[in-house]
Amino acid sequence: MKSLLLISTSLALIFSGCSSSKPQANLPKGYPDWYLNPPKSDKFIYGVGQAKKQNPSMAKKVAANRARGEISQAVSAKVSTMIKDFMQESGIGENAQALEFNEAVTKTVSSNVLNGSTISKIEQSKDGTIFVLIEMSTEEMKKEAVKAAQNNEALFNEFKARQGFSELEDAINNM
Repeated sequence: MKSLLLISTSLALIFSGCSSSKPQANLPKGYPDWYLNPPKSDKFIYGVGQAKKQNPSMAKKVAANRARGEISQAVSAKVSTMIKDFMQESGIGENAQALEFNEAVTKTVSSNVLNGSTISKIEQSKDGTIFVLIEMSTEEMKKEAVKAAQNNEALFNEFKARQGFSELEDAINNM
């Protein structure tokens, strides 16, 4: 009875070890599984970054900076895009020559305060590449958004007050 239990338990472990709970993306060798598929959560926004430098400390800082940039762009981003399409033909008949040129440019700019963003995971591959997963609390982001809105309102009110005093001074000077 004990041997039957031992065999069935062993088989169960072997088969469960061979199965995967979720399909893995075809990751390049040395990439952590969370790099291309970061976690999803209602409580956090995640960003990933990677860097390969001679100095591991510099690689960690650059990777973390790239991950924070990813979070900032997820929060808000100003995107500008331009497409140029140029065609030219010269000559007559069979001697005509055509020239075509296309160019596409996209620029993304993001500027946010990411107070409370922290490194959630960090891994180093065999070739020295540092991978960083940064998490940012959505609750913290809401607080920062409220604070920014209050600051904007205060600045606008200050502007309106100065404008009012300036108009009063002008009226007194014109009397």
